[in-house]
Amino acid sequence: MEQRGGKRQGAGRKKARHTIVTEKAREYLITSITKSLAPIVGAQIDSATGISHVAKNGKIYTQLPNTRVGEYLLNQVAGKPAGSVEVNLNDEHPHIILLDS
Repeated sequence: MEQRGGKRQGAGRKKARHTIVTEKAREYLITSITKSLAPIVGAQIDSATGISHVAKNGKIYTQLPNTRVGEYLLNQVAGKPAGSVEVNLNDEHPHIILLDS
């Protein structure tokens, strides 16, 4: 008797209606955002750098830079840091911090 392995069409658990609706909504959202990606990214960059103009006295901001947006954009490009470092300086012993290079 020869066995047949692998995926069979129509086999497995059926998707729930709310799952199908959610997948369609996500697909629509991704398509809509992708069409308007350049203005969205431009607005995010403007928000991160602040909106300013150059005057005689230097740069004058009409909107201050938003550091959270800047951090978000950097995390998207460079990746989020792996973790935080906690240093307790209450001890009397000297602390040596070694960083992997």
